[in-house]
Amino acid sequence: MTRPPDLPDLPDFEALQHSVKPEDFAADPLPGWAGVATLFGSPAVAATGIDAGTDGWVAAGIPYDATASSRPGAAEGPRAIRQASLVFSSYLTSLGEWRMLDTRSGGTFRYRAPRVADAGDLHVYPTDTVRTFQAVAAETRRLSRAARRLVLLNGDHSVTFPAFAGFRAGRLDNGARRVGFVNIDHHFDFGNWSTLHGPLYHGSNSRRISELTGMHPEDIAFVGVGDVTKYDQFRDLLDRGFHVVPGARIMKDGAAEALRPVVEGLGERCDTVYVSLDIDVLDSAVATGTGHVTMGGIGTGHLLDVYEALRALPVEAVDVAEVAPRYDPSGSTAQIAARLLFEFLFRTDCEPPEFAPWADTAPDGPREER
Repeated sequence: MTRPPDLPDLPDFEALQHSVKPEDFAADPLPGWAGVATLFGSPAVAATGIDAGTDGWVAAGIPYDATASSRPGAAEGPRAIRQASLVFSSYLTSLGEWRMLDTRSGGTFRYRAPRVADAGDLHVYPTDTVRTFQAVAAETRRLSRAARRLVLLNGDHSVTFPAFAGFRAGRLDNGARRVGFVNIDHHFDFGNWSTLHGPLYHGSNSRRISELTGMHPEDIAFVGVGDVTKYDQFRDLLDRGFHVVPGARIMKDGAAEALRPVVEGLGERCDTVYVSLDIDVLDSAVATGTGHVTMGGIGTGHLLDVYEALRALPVEAVDVAEVAPRYDPSGSTAQIAARLLFEFLFRTDCEPPEFAPWADTAPDGPREER
């Protein structure tokens, strides 16, 4: 077959092949769909050999969704979040040296690179909820003793109960006195019993946490709630001293103002704080990949602001629950979860806005009327 005359000459690949060494490529980033799926491309470590330094984070997954009541699939969430996070693994190299401006909020910050290690998944038993909770609590306690900060990639929200219990036990072992809990969720998850699942299920985790010995209502906050709930239960939560910050208030007053009592109260009383996110706090039109379809949830910008406000607290554990990628072929829900974690873990030197992008003034003076 005759080679068309308009094609360029082929390179001498034999010569090219021998002109480089594997080390020439070692520092180059991979595209976001490549690489071993650990959180942000961090090194995988054994749970018994953790070293994340004094300000690092250790990640672990809890791929369990056996208490799902409507749409199962959250057990696939930890893997999906890890995979989605790889797209951010090269950001620190390219952006770490620059002062950054958040054009949405007007605030400035820098990205930093604390040590992150991924300890893989904790043990789960798909047909045995009690044994799963035992394993998660025991293994999370071990992680809490060994690492300064934890990131947990959860399945359905039920496993936040044993994860928090284990984290808290590890902190108490290390000398903490009071551990706060912030539940960012469209629901209270304060149910007591499910006909399908009994007392341990995705809608009872907050109640079970509140019942742990030594927990105080004033150390627990419900942030972003927006679904219907029993009126008597709602009044009881307020009367007992739990913090309640509805999503509607966050959208009306802004996260900083809405969360001020939470930040001041938990910051004053608690040595450390655990923050749990059920991704269904976002309206399902935004985050379709979850097991419980919600209407009237907050937007992603509001959620970023919530995390920014929570920086004022001594947060040493965060989790993300209920990401069910099978319901979101676009992958956006897992990407949202990964981006939230990235911004919370890696932003530093955060400063208040120098100007508001929507205001009448900018850094160089008043804007002209046009």
